Amino acid sequence: MLSDMNELLQAQGDGCQALIEPGCWFRIGGGGTYFPFAQATATGSGQEWFDHARSLRMRVQFRTAGTGVIIRQWLENRGTQASPPMDRIEPLRLVFNHPSEQWQHMFAHGDTGESYWPTNAFCVHEVTRLRGSLTVESHPGGRPSQLHLPLLISTTAHHGGETGLFCGLEWSGEWYWRWESLDGGRRCQLLGGVKVSGLRLEAGEMLELPPVHLGFFTGDAVAGTNALRRYLHQHVCPRHEGKPMIPRVSYNHWVGIYNDYDVGLMQKQAQRAAALGVEIFVLDAAWFQGDFPDGAGNWDDADVNRRKFPEGLKPLADFVRHLGMGFGLWFEPERAVEGTTVLRQHPEWLVPVPSRGKSSFHLNLAQPEAQDYLIKMVGEWIERLGLAWIKWDYNIEPRPFWNRVDPSGKIQFAYMTGLYRVLDTLMERYPRCLVEQCASGGRRLDIGTMKRAHTFWISDETHDPLNCRLMQARANRFLPGHLLSSAVMVARGRGDMGFDDAAVLSRMMGWLSFCGDIASWSDALTGQMAQWVRVFKAMRHLVVRDFYQLLPMPQTLEDWHALQFVSPTKDEAVIFVFAGTTGGSQKIKLRQLDPEANYRLVRQPGGEPRAVPGRQMMEEGLRIALNPAEGALWHLRGIGE
Repeated sequence: MLSDMNELLQAQGDGCQALIEPGCWFRIGGGGTYFPFAQATATGSGQEWFDHARSLRMRVQFRTAGTGVIIRQWLENRGTQASPPMDRIEPLRLVFNHPSEQWQHMFAHGDTGESYWPTNAFCVHEVTRLRGSLTVESHPGGRPSQLHLPLLISTTAHHGGETGLFCGLEWSGEWYWRWESLDGGRRCQLLGGVKVSGLRLEAGEMLELPPVHLGFFTGDAVAGTNALRRYLHQHVCPRHEGKPMIPRVSYNHWVGIYNDYDVGLMQKQAQRAAALGVEIFVLDAAWFQGDFPDGAGNWDDADVNRRKFPEGLKPLADFVRHLGMGFGLWFEPERAVEGTTVLRQHPEWLVPVPSRGKSSFHLNLAQPEAQDYLIKMVGEWIERLGLAWIKWDYNIEPRPFWNRVDPSGKIQFAYMTGLYRVLDTLMERYPRCLVEQCASGGRRLDIGTMKRAHTFWISDETHDPLNCRLMQARANRFLPGHLLSSAVMVARGRGDMGFDDAAVLSRMMGWLSFCGDIASWSDALTGQMAQWVRVFKAMRHLVVRDFYQLLPMPQTLEDWHALQFVSPTKDEAVIFVFAGTTGGSQKIKLRQLDPEANYRLVRQPGGEPRAVPGRQMMEEGLRIALNPAEGALWHLRGIGE
């Protein structure tokens, strides 16, 4: 633990951190003014800053994590009256003695949910020559990654080379990042804040602010991509059974089958999933009375839909395990619908919010009793069924809930503390159980939930392989691949129509999943897909390694698409290539290989190996010929490895 931020920045090197001016690393304000905090002490545990006129104290702690810095802060009202109203709570403020126009900023949309190609979801934006300000922020509905991903990468030239930083808040509420030019553009500042309005601290009240994750790197935006991916994988994402996370292969029934199923149909899907090589079989929504969405809130064992499961869920769980797979179950614990069990038993925990159809209610996890209920309820299901997986969904916008309980936004702080306590407790008690996060897709994908999940369902728009490919590829610019779950979707009774190698390759750049009526596939197609599952299992450790976009992102259906994952030691890599609708051939230059090494290059599955020098593949490129709309995968390994 370091007590001085300047000390810490010096220890991180002489990149863009050397451009940061000394001063206060946060900003608090209200009523059109910013409160003047002055540093009082610096101890081995951090710093203390005071605004004596308003009786406010800020306690700050700094901790290093690899190339990153984690800043934690506690704001306390030490007075005898409520604080003045606050409209600006910014846990990070960095001022750079460097022109704003000389920076380049990279950010991405979140899961925007379009059902056309090309979707805007996870679309990457790179802007430069900034005059004025740039704001990246949460959606007005309140979910953190519905409008933008809550991560930012910025680079600039310094000392004859490029250098940069990445940043994110450990926070699942409302947020913003803002770059602003100062002094006519001669200087600039970076602000990271929580959206509040008129928030007051009562006398003696303390508010823990979202931790700031800040990292530095040398190089361009591509170097920033890989610095951020490494940081998240190594220092944020949870390990599983003591090992760093890599993707699994999973099945989920929902998209393609939805509410209309029973135990017999699920057994057929499980048999086909086992034949594919699936590792986790997940029963999604509608296992309870009322189906989805009207039954959300019927979480008791007595609420299981006995028409679908006459003997309860245990026989299906046992059936799945007998086939060699783990069994998973879906929950949407933070919402309840009118007439459901949790609402009847504990109306005091729930707040009505706008909804379509039956009235919906948001569980108030600021209340410890509600937290205890979720820990007990989900924990009992894990124990009862021996769950290897829980899917934690969140199909509700929180802003109406915030506004009804506390329009100032202060409720967010207690709510996130409660949510994180529930997830942390479950993961600590059941370390073998994997957690998938979902929020109508990938709309609550942030550092707060990344610390408490093993993967994310990134979009409900999983029907089109072209969009699935775009979303996984774009999101890999910021996130390690194991966080990015996308599925080969099979509509009810569809059979083999429309499924080819490109369809499964388009979901292999992250966590590979299958969903819907896979039992309608023929044995021949099942064998073909099982072969790709084996290929995926052999190369999946690479999708959490360094990532390179080899061609520009497609803008038309005729455009080719190519990307690469490579190990840090440069001894192994995979290349995904997708032809446009016209096919043909292209030379594609690879990245970050060892120029002095020869590589064994094999087209998967089962192609003839050939030896190719690393220098040749980087400088001259690989000549690749593909049919129209064909997808292909090559694996490289250094000869002698």
